[in-house]
Amino acid sequence: MTEWSIGEALRTALRYERENFEEYEKGARETADPGVKSMFGFLAGEERRHMDLILDMMRRHDVEP
Repeated sequence: MTEWSIGEALRTALRYERENFEEYEKGARETADPGVKSMFGFLAGEERRHMDLILDMMRRHDVEP
């Protein structure tokens, strides 16, 4: 098993959250269905919250994004 540094783990987590955020934002823009738009908006907000938490952890551990 590969050993991960805190920096690698946080940068990987941030990348995944950002990719998901962008997909949810794209989905919200592309759909005309209000329910689907709302769901994608909610999910994008969750990913934004996760990114903020990861960025805070990066600051606390002196990890560059």
